[in-house]
Amino acid sequence: MSAVVEISGLRKSFGEREVLKGIDLAVAQGEVVCVIGPSGSGKSTLLRCVNLLEQPTGGAVSVLGVEVTDPDVDIDRVRTHVGMVFQQFNLFPHRTVLENCTMAQRKVLRRGASEAEEVARRNLEQVGLADRADSHPAQLSGGQQQRVAIARALSMDPALMLFDEPTSALDPELVGDVLSVMRDLAEAGMTMIVVTHEMAFAREVADRVVFMDDGQIVEQGSPDHVIGNPGEERTRTFLARVLDPTHHHDA
Repeated sequence: MSAVVEISGLRKSFGEREVLKGIDLAVAQGEVVCVIGPSGSGKSTLLRCVNLLEQPTGGAVSVLGVEVTDPDVDIDRVRTHVGMVFQQFNLFPHRTVLENCTMAQRKVLRRGASEAEEVARRNLEQVGLADRADSHPAQLSGGQQQRVAIARALSMDPALMLFDEPTSALDPELVGDVLSVMRDLAEAGMTMIVVTHEMAFAREVADRVVFMDDGQIVEQGSPDHVIGNPGEERTRTFLARVLDPTHHHDA
């Protein structure tokens, strides 16, 4: 089985500032990779280069065997196979939950109304919100909105899910429900790249943890290795900071 994502020599600059300094990373089918590291280390930019929300400055990125960095790539076609969940929920406020989960199915996958609705309801049930199909986003908590955003992404039958700090904008008591949905997805075999500061989640769910700092991968391996017994000083310093209960880190 070839890798779902293959990244080689990936560089990204914004003006003079190089935020990714040569990243090599491959993600196998069914693998859950959690990317951790301090703010500004390039984690979100890395994720956004995978589905070309950011155009890489150098290097190559392949998704499902298609080189997305090829100038002739049909990126919309690749994106239909990649679900992305952001910090902010990006739901359409004037559409119901159900409509939020059926619009792209109908427009992009050309599914008929009844099939799209059936798929949407099935995914809303999976995230525990079957009873909120007719609600509007404003009537839901942030955690519920984020679960709708996950159901919407799943409704496109993605081969890969990208999560960019999906819980960082949520009230602490709502984080657990979202992580629990993500845990279920991981157990069901979904290929996932998750940028997160939830260390307990990374430790429990990740097959591999990647620690980034200053635009580079400093260390990667099993959660027991990277979080439990890191080999690199920079990793140890970062973890001491985020795992110290007296230190209130800002998201």
